Amino acid sequence: MTASPAPFTIREPTPDDLPAIVAIINTEEAKPYTPEAFAQRTQEIRQQCGFFQEWVIENDRDRITGTVRLHSPPLPTQEFGFQLVVAPNARERGYGSALLARVLDSARAQGAERLETEVRETNPASRAWAERRGFSLHFHRFESALDLTTFDEAAHTDLQGRLASADITWQDMDVLGRDEANWTRLYTFFAERDYDSPDMQGEPRLTVEQARHMLRKNPTVQPGGIVLATRGEDWLGMSVMARHPRGAYNYFTGVVPEARGMGVARALKVEVIRRARAAGFTGMFTNNLSVNAPMLAVNRRLGFEPRPGLWVMRRRLS
Repeated sequence: MTASPAPFTIREPTPDDLPAIVAIINTEEAKPYTPEAFAQRTQEIRQQCGFFQEWVIENDRDRITGTVRLHSPPLPTQEFGFQLVVAPNARERGYGSALLARVLDSARAQGAERLETEVRETNPASRAWAERRGFSLHFHRFESALDLTTFDEAAHTDLQGRLASADITWQDMDVLGRDEANWTRLYTFFAERDYDSPDMQGEPRLTVEQARHMLRKNPTVQPGGIVLATRGEDWLGMSVMARHPRGAYNYFTGVVPEARGMGVARALKVEVIRRARAAGFTGMFTNNLSVNAPMLAVNRRLGFEPRPGLWVMRRRLS
């Protein structure tokens, strides 16, 4: 049973709070942040969000015991996400419930209809905590990591040659994007490929404007990190690399249905890996749903190693 918290204060954080916030956040992270990296990542998230707000909770000794941030995509939506972490030595005292109450009030005030949060599968107690507060499992996402310093690019030369023989070439938006019409085409192409992914089944399709914000307005994505497989005038697939404090992030990979089974997805990822290595990254990570068996197989073939995954928890607000 959760005890009632001692006197506490919930407030917006100040720059002086950064070390305490990062120390708490790192108790849930697979790879710890430095305060500088966390501040940079926060700024990038702010730029990508339509709504962003964060709070810390202090006990009666002016010690920060928890933190939460609430955010939404860049364009109007009824689904908000949040990240809530309470220091391990301050749990079961009601601080998390108090922060969640603030999140619920703010989300409802913004017109949200659903809330979503991620819980590491290594932390079943946090999943149980969320379930007791009305959240249910939406899907299970796996993380995989690749050491770019040992990646054997030559092991995939045969595939690259086979696709080249089929007149498939690799281009990026650093070149294609010189024609503004290709950006417009990309937004629709990305929205279609995104809608093919398992986690988008039953969800609204991305609008062109949402796709534009996710790709062109995203400060972590550069045009050279958006790679396309093309054959003549046809686009067969795309893969996107984003910059992250933990390394290069393979943000998205998708292939048109008629080109699947040819190895296009693996070859696209090899191209993205090549660009990540050229940019000086030593590691790459990616996330895939547990039900996305084809992409998980591609990652294993490339040498990605599984890491503890994430439970994505969702609750409706009514």
